[in-house]
Amino acid sequence: MKTKENYSPSEAAKFGLGGAILYGINVVLGSGILLLPKTIYADLGPASIIAMALCTGLVFLLALCFAEVAGYFDKNGGAYQYARASFGEKTAFVIGILSWFTVTVVWSASASGLSEILGVTFPVLAPFTTPLAVLIIIFLTFINLAGIKTVKIFTITVTIAKVVPMVLVGVIGIFFIRGGFQAGNWTPFVQTAEGSSVAKAMASTAMTVFYAFVGFESLPIVAGEIRNAKKNVPIAIIVSLLITSSIYILLIATSISMLGPNLLDSSAPIQEAFAKIVGPWGYWFVAISAIVSLAGLNVGDSTHSPRMLEAIADSGALPEIIAYKDKNGTPKVAIIITAIVAALFALTGSFEVLASLSVVFYFFQYIPTCYSVLVLRKKLPGVKDQYRVPGGMIIPILAIGVSLWMILADSLNNVLIAIVGIIIAVIVYYLLQMIKHKRQNQRELNADYSESE
Repeated sequence: MKTKENYSPSEAAKFGLGGAILYGINVVLGSGILLLPKTIYADLGPASIIAMALCTGLVFLLALCFAEVAGYFDKNGGAYQYARASFGEKTAFVIGILSWFTVTVVWSASASGLSEILGVTFPVLAPFTTPLAVLIIIFLTFINLAGIKTVKIFTITVTIAKVVPMVLVGVIGIFFIRGGFQAGNWTPFVQTAEGSSVAKAMASTAMTVFYAFVGFESLPIVAGEIRNAKKNVPIAIIVSLLITSSIYILLIATSISMLGPNLLDSSAPIQEAFAKIVGPWGYWFVAISAIVSLAGLNVGDSTHSPRMLEAIADSGALPEIIAYKDKNGTPKVAIIITAIVAALFALTGSFEVLASLSVVFYFFQYIPTCYSVLVLRKKLPGVKDQYRVPGGMIIPILAIGVSLWMILADSLNNVLIAIVGIIIAVIVYYLLQMIKHKRQNQRELNADYSESE
């Protein structure tokens, strides 16, 4: 049997810097931005653009921390690897399992969301959205099983296909912002609901805006599939977020300029805004882009989800068979297990609740990773030309504070469920350790018995 140590992806098959940047854009830039303007406009009016800019700053605090610690590692696993080097096996196992659960649930939700959009766009498919979601998961599983080279080609193609339309909409929208001001669509600039304050409105929209950026932490999970990962992953994290946040701000500015207060009555604000600019075909142009965008998210989710599971098994915390790779370095067992779990979630129909809960679990990756910046600076020597977060301890501490604030700002019920998830993960860790020690003791007894004979 081929073991996990025998094979790894060839350097030519891996993502280069350009491919890594596109992968980073792909796992962040989603169809959620097409609905986001309406949600945040409801609390702040045109000042929602400030909320987006501020949230971008908060995300960059976290991203800068990920960029620094990514410079120490060239293996799959992301936050799991950072926690393992910083805090030991048990803490890393909890973070890794919760991270794998999170990204697997998100993949299931993305597949279900894509099937629903296909059902709305093509009514003939509407009665079959659940089996269609499962078929999407199965299709992407076969793409993954074909190897990282196939995944790379598919990822780059889909990412370009979804980025170009959104950039086009945003760039064209720039020329209509002035007209939006002249039409009064930007005044009054701050529009809060009765009984609310600017501070309260900013806080209530922060988590919603943050949803649009979730995914940047996925890029380090596939570090083992990226050439010169210690150098390229940090660059790709920062560049992909700069590009994505710029697109987001342009799209929101366009929707406010073209729709103004009517944005609140729109179920598809970006589509309707672009339709007002170029005509009816603009609506369908953006609608098709939404389908391509969700397809791209599914490609990304299907790629990094199993590689998180493989990384945990590769360290010995899960059965060795899960870390098995074929001659091309493809973690086939981890891919199949993850696909089965994702398909089961899709069949339950509870993906919306699970996707909402998953955002809380994301912060259980963010906080340890930010703290790892401080720990790894002392424990591991820096690599040559490694990126360093500026300002010493300031940014990591601010990032931890932001994460704690976001957790407390979310539903208390979701926070409690997340705590239950941590407890379950700890119990699983100890059960696996007991089984591991029992087998080891049995092997030693058998060896002693053989020697005595």
